[in-house]
Parts: sequence; structure tokens; C-alpha cells
Amino acid sequence: MAHIDVEQIKASSGHLRGDLCAELNDEIGPFSAESGHVLKFHGIYQQDDRDQRRGLSRAKRPLAYSCMVRCSVPGGVLRREQWFEIDRLADVVGDGTLRLTTRQGVQYHFVHKGDLKRLVSSLNRGLVTTYAACGDVVRNVMVTSAPERGRNPARLDSLARALSNRFRPQSSAYWELWLDGERTVTSGPSSLDATRPAVEAETIYGDTYLPRKFKVGIAWAGDNSIDVYSHDVGLVLTPGIDGSDGAIVLAGGGLGRSHTDASTFPRLAEPLAWVPDAEVPDVVEAIVTTFRDFGDREDRSHARLKYLVEERGIGWLRGEVERRLDHPLADPVPVPAWGGARDHLGWHRQDDDDRWYLGVPIPTGRLEDAVDVRRRTAVRTILERHADEIRLTPHQDLLLCNISTSDKGEVERILAEHGVPQARHLPLTVLSSMACPALPTCGQALGEAERVLPELTDLVDRLLTERHLADVRIETRMTGCPNGCARPYVAELGIVARTKTAYDVFVGGDPAGTRLATLLIESVPFTRIGDVLALLFDRFGRQRAAGEGFGDWAQRLGIAALGEGLPSFERRPLVGTAGGGS
Repeated sequence: MAHIDVEQIKASSGHLRGDLCAELNDEIGPFSAESGHVLKFHGIYQQDDRDQRRGLSRAKRPLAYSCMVRCSVPGGVLRREQWFEIDRLADVVGDGTLRLTTRQGVQYHFVHKGDLKRLVSSLNRGLVTTYAACGDVVRNVMVTSAPERGRNPARLDSLARALSNRFRPQSSAYWELWLDGERTVTSGPSSLDATRPAVEAETIYGDTYLPRKFKVGIAWAGDNSIDVYSHDVGLVLTPGIDGSDGAIVLAGGGLGRSHTDASTFPRLAEPLAWVPDAEVPDVVEAIVTTFRDFGDREDRSHARLKYLVEERGIGWLRGEVERRLDHPLADPVPVPAWGGARDHLGWHRQDDDDRWYLGVPIPTGRLEDAVDVRRRTAVRTILERHADEIRLTPHQDLLLCNISTSDKGEVERILAEHGVPQARHLPLTVLSSMACPALPTCGQALGEAERVLPELTDLVDRLLTERHLADVRIETRMTGCPNGCARPYVAELGIVARTKTAYDVFVGGDPAGTRLATLLIESVPFTRIGDVLALLFDRFGRQRAAGEGFGDWAQRLGIAALGEGLPSFERRPLVGTAGGGS
């Protein structure tokens, strides 16, 4: 494949226009490679059906191209009407399903090129955007999604929207291409700020935008459901030493790596400063522009803030941020202890005004109406009658919000009628696991993830039950490539595809997401993962301290001790990935 100069493509795109207008008029042929890169900034990836690729290539026929379209949902918050439009369009385009992402977004798969404009324009008229859901920009801003009693979700939501609006591209290309220039249709608190004047200069990003993607997450103190240390910038809402509202700013996190490049690695973010609420957007912008100016634009596998911080140090980054702000930053206060369940499933009281939210598990994040389990219809029905807001969780589940006490029984009846099990009816292994989509849609995937996760969770559940460990929750993440979209490198048990049939096994992360997992064994055939886990769970059951979790046990023993007696497998030849996703 010919080398693609992404920096040149961005510079010559006319601020994210490129040749998209002309190529959209051809509804049959695929987008060019150059247009494929520009398309990402609009929230769209061109993909091909990997299940058909080999057969079509052998027959010398065109590949089965389609698109993945991603909605950007700041904080994962959607009003009832927004969800209705997202849900309706699943039956109009794509494959009739919605895929909830690990970054609180929603994806459509198998969207035909000729349906893109109808989908994107309809979403925007429903006050949902796809702009900057992908591309070399600040991506969807995540937040602690649960509106628990005693928290201030409005503060989280407001900050997420402020950051999202600040870092969306200024170019009007999006409205020209998809909405015939009608900018105002994307107004609304969970979409774009329609009052912002239309300008063409990218005052934050410049003509070539960022060297690579940039991720921001906001966590409520004590609740690390977003894995805040895995972000380029993580914000932990914590009072300052004087009790005022503000955030601990963490910087330099990221999980992407490559099997073939030892210079790529996952990294946890470090404390940079404590910042009052009003200054948070300015501080984040200073970090973003530092990455813009100093990030590696020669090697995309090295183009993340984490490598800059690793090489130059957190002190260097702080000095650069202070220089751009023209004032010193306050030292970070200690991060409060993390604790409690992170999935927020089941019933929880929101406030003292008789309002509840229900966390509904969506295994593998795939929301659909199957023969026996009709989750899409159940969710829609509950929103029509009893809830008025949805919150997407970082674990690919749904929170149905603002339900009155008197309606709880009816909500449970609707779920039961549609065959939808609640959290209390599912094994811990299902509730504590997640996977990326991987095959057949993702072009980065080396192997399966979403489609084989049920087989993996069944296996883990059986092995634990046989060893009288069924009450042990093990945070398990599976990905189809080393880019780590399901965050396997902070899991207690991470399963990462190395080839189409073999996986690397990582262990030793902690449930609070504050420790990286370590590679234990490479190239395990999927059919032999049970052999490895059986030996580990045997020893875990015998050696664990009272109440000790699997990740803590693995960390305490260390990789050398854990590896004793495990089978070894021939290292499989593999194809490299870019280290960090596209």
C-alpha cells in the first residue's frame, strides 16, 4: 500500500473539505484513501466487511465497502427526543443495531455511502452531531455518568459541553457537506453551540489540526468509571485546599500500543495541577496547543501526548502550560480514594425528589431487537412512558433517568415483557466485561472481540463457578487489536488479539483503574485460553488473601511467579497496527 501523508492531506483539505463533495456524488464507488482521512473528522470511517474481504479479493471483485458513523455525545447525556431520532435511524440506515461505545458515544455500522447525508443531516436535525467524533482533534468528552444523589450532574454536564464546544473545529465544512449550510440546526445542550459565529480560521488547531486524537475525561471524586488515568487529560472534580470547586488535572495518559513497535506502550496520566472550575477550559486548551506544537507529526504511532510527557516530563508540560497561560498553576491536591461499583447498574436514587435511575446492562454494547431479547424496543417504550433522559456509561450500558418511585414496577414489567434481563439476573462475568467491535467492521482489527466475548464470559463464569469463586468479580476487557479501545491495559484481565486466532493475556490491573496490567503470556490460541485461565484460577483460589481481588493477587505475586507452570505457545506472525487507533 502506498504511503499516505496524513499531515499533507490535512493541510490541503481546505479545512476538512477535500474532495468529499465530489466523491459523495458517486454513491457506488468507495472514498479515496485521502478522503477517508478527511471523512474521519466528520465522524465517519470507511470500512469494508472483513468477513467478505478474502473471497472478494480472490474473485478480483471490489470489496464490500460501507461506513461506520459515530455520534459525539458530550458526557453521554441524551434527552428523550434525541434518543428517539438516534433509534429511529437505526432502522433507516445501517444494520438495524446501535453500538454503544466505551467513550459514551453511539455508532451505526454498515451504512451505505449513499445514505450518509440522510443519516448525518437527520441526526443534526434531531440535535445530535457527528462532527469531531473522530479525527485528529479533541474527541468526545467523557464524564462520570451516574446522576447519584449527593452529586451535581449539572456541573459535570456543563463542563463537558463547554469543553466540547470549545474544541470542535471552526470550519463550516461540516454544515456545507451534510446540511446545505444550515448551521443552526445543530443547536442544543448535547450538540453544538449554534450561537458561536461561523469562522474559517482554526484558532486552536491550525491548518493541520492535532498530530493525533486527543481524549478528555471528567470524573467525580471517588468514582473512576471513566478510567480517568487513561486519558490525555483527566479531570477529577475535587475541592481545593480552600474548599472551592475545581479539578485535579491529570495529563499524559493513553492506552494504545503496537505489537510490532516496542517504543509504543500504555501509560497512566500524572497529576499536573489543581485548577478552579472557571479556569479548566483555559488550562485544557493550553495542554492541547502544547501537544499541537510539540507532538510528533512524523510518526503517527508516536503521536500522542503520553510520549511527549514520558520523554520531557510532567514538569516540562506544566511549565509550558504556565507560559501559555501567563500565570503559575496551583499544585495538585491529593486524589481522593476511589471506591465502590463502577458500572452503576440496577436502581439508584437520584435525589430527594422521588427520582430514580435504572442502569440497564447492554452486553457487548450492541443494542438491538433480537428474537427473544428486544432491548431497543424496551428502552424506547420506557422513554416514551416513564423516563426522559438517557446516560451512556463508559462500560457500554444505559442509564434510564428521572423515573418516579411509582413507575419502577411498570418499568421492570416492560423489561420483562421484552425479555430484557436486569443486572441482578446476569452473571458477574457478563456485568464486568466489555469488548470493542473488532471484526468484521474495524479496519484495525487483527482478531475477534465483540462476537466472541459471550464465549469468553461463559468460559470465565464456568471456571470460576467450578472453583467456588462465582462471587468474585474480575474486570475483563477484550480487544481485537493492541490499540486498546476497550481499555484492556487497566483491567484485571485483558485479552488482546495478536492474530485472527491468538491473543495476548494481560493481568494485574485493579478495579479502580489506577494500575496498568502486565503482559503475562503471548499468542494463546483462543481455544486454549481456558487452559491458561484454569491454571491461574486454581492458584488464585488457593493463594488469595481474604477478600483479595484477582488483579491485586496477580500484582502481589508478580509476572515471574504467575508464569511458572503455564504453557508456552509459538509466537504467531502478525501485522503491525499503528499504536493508538486512528
